Amino acid sequence: MQAYSKPILGLSAIQSATFVELFQDYRKELAQAGYNPCVARLHLRSVAHFGVWLELEGVALESIDEQTVATFDRHRSSCRCPGTSRDCGRHVVSCIRVFLNHLRERRIVKTNAPPEPSRLVREFLGWMSTQRGVVDTTLTSYRRYVTQLVDSLGDDPQTYTAHDLRDFVAKRYQHYRRNSIRMVLAAVRMFLRYLAVEGRCRAGLEQALTSPANWSLHSLPRGLSSQQVQSILAACPSTPRGIRDRAILLLLIRLGLRAGDVAALCFSDLSFETATIRVSGKGGREVRLPLPQDVGDALLAYLDTGRPRVQSDHIFLRSMAPFKPFTGAQAGHAVTHVARAALKRAGVQSPIGGAHVFRHTAACQMLRQDVALEDIAALLRHRSIETTALYAKVDLRLLAQVAQPWPEVPSC
Repeated sequence: MQAYSKPILGLSAIQSATFVELFQDYRKELAQAGYNPCVARLHLRSVAHFGVWLELEGVALESIDEQTVATFDRHRSSCRCPGTSRDCGRHVVSCIRVFLNHLRERRIVKTNAPPEPSRLVREFLGWMSTQRGVVDTTLTSYRRYVTQLVDSLGDDPQTYTAHDLRDFVAKRYQHYRRNSIRMVLAAVRMFLRYLAVEGRCRAGLEQALTSPANWSLHSLPRGLSSQQVQSILAACPSTPRGIRDRAILLLLIRLGLRAGDVAALCFSDLSFETATIRVSGKGGREVRLPLPQDVGDALLAYLDTGRPRVQSDHIFLRSMAPFKPFTGAQAGHAVTHVARAALKRAGVQSPIGGAHVFRHTAACQMLRQDVALEDIAALLRHRSIETTALYAKVDLRLLAQVAQPWPEVPSC
């Protein structure tokens, strides 16, 4: 706390005891989150200026939102607030938005939550969560598409027809790409099946929706070579961030984890005594996987020298303040960013953008080492062996032995 011994400009001009108390609480929060003292002072000066302006404008603390922040930003060009910082940098508004999120987390300011879905949609989402074990990210997508369906066709499923359903998808999502439209259809079909089970619409209505053509086995698996993997790992710097990234990359490469799996890892999932790691995947299924030696060493190095000294159950944290875990609806995006940065740093042109290329790489490497498809499926946690069978095409040498010559063409 000695880093904040100098007075903060504008704080003495604030009359509201409530705001001053929140300010002091925020000061402690910045210190605990690991902010550099100089950066923390920038935040505090910005918040103090914001507090003075709120009082001069008569804006209640509970009513502030993004529009309030935008109005404050416009005010700064002609600011006459007494005793406040005259910093005109763009970072001031960014600091205010961080403070606004701080107030939202403490429920002092309302969160911009989406409107409450209809009762029919709520019951469907509850059924998907309890009966199907669907994770929150998938529920968020299902909620959006199903809500749009109910808003368009009404909340009486007995009136739904095949023509109405096809027309809804064709008009509403005509600009969607193939993979995106498949997600929409998956949500709508599941909703229709739920309604049929509950007796709210006739069975088989979901069959009216046909998916766009998709030849899932028409291409070869797109993984990286062993040389590319080594160059990616070697390019990780010896900084705390580089040590963290190397541990993440090894989990992706050696165990074929998904980005969301890595982001969700907690200390309770690790067992160095038994050399195993617990992974919670799709559908709420949990498995224990073996922890390779190099992965375990990378994790220990990160926990010893790379991880910020912050109290959190999650293993991986942000490398810059605030030192928080990769959480939220898009937690896996942080791991994807780590993967993309590693590919760019090593100068490797990836056939797939993001972390999933390492999952393909793990499967291809195991197949080249003569690991059985059943074992690969167990490690990748595929529900069906047919999904894993895609990687059987990666062994071109064996495929050449069974390939048949084209009719009327002499064999090679």
